[in-house]
Amino acid sequence: MQLKSFVTKFGKGAATKQVYIYETWLRWVARGIQFVLAVIVAGLYGHRVDTDHRAGNKQSAAWVYALIVAGLTCITCTFYAIPNPFGRLQSHRLFAWDLVIFVLWIALFGTFAAIFLKRDDDEYEGTSVTLMKCAVWLDLVNCILWLGTGLYGCVRTFVGRKVNAKVDHYQNKVEDHVNAKVDQYAGSAINNFSMKLNPLRKETV
Repeated sequence: MQLKSFVTKFGKGAATKQVYIYETWLRWVARGIQFVLAVIVAGLYGHRVDTDHRAGNKQSAAWVYALIVAGLTCITCTFYAIPNPFGRLQSHRLFAWDLVIFVLWIALFGTFAAIFLKRDDDEYEGTSVTLMKCAVWLDLVNCILWLGTGLYGCVRTFVGRKVNAKVDHYQNKVEDHVNAKVDQYAGSAINNFSMKLNPLRKETV
């Protein structure tokens, strides 16, 4: 009976945690994509800032702002990747900060879209227009991603109890299914094992 109890407990733990595991992995994947895109954007805009610095030119406020936004994004994604960084406070409850990052990205997109998207020149103030157009579209992708995670966090926060109730309902159904399977297979396996250990049991019965 101890073996059956162990199998039942293990089966429940393996089968009923899948929903939360999938949610965690999807969140990490989203944060990873946001981090990588922010690093790429930082490299694109940072090249212009580094060139101006080496030449002793005055730094452009728009490019410095782009680096600040990309830096804040990287720090935020790194902080969110830490398991339980806020104790019992789940990271999706900080959706307001995601929306703040979204506003910063949309401002960045608007600034550089106005400068580069309608230009047909090869260069603008020593900067490749083609390269900057790529950076502008990456800014838009970042806007969409941070809006998505912000809205997800908002919905998860205010509808979280209903979602958890549905997840618990699903877990209960899975547990019942696991228990039925364990009773069906583990019971007969344990009986066969017991017969092998005590072959005279059949005769005495």
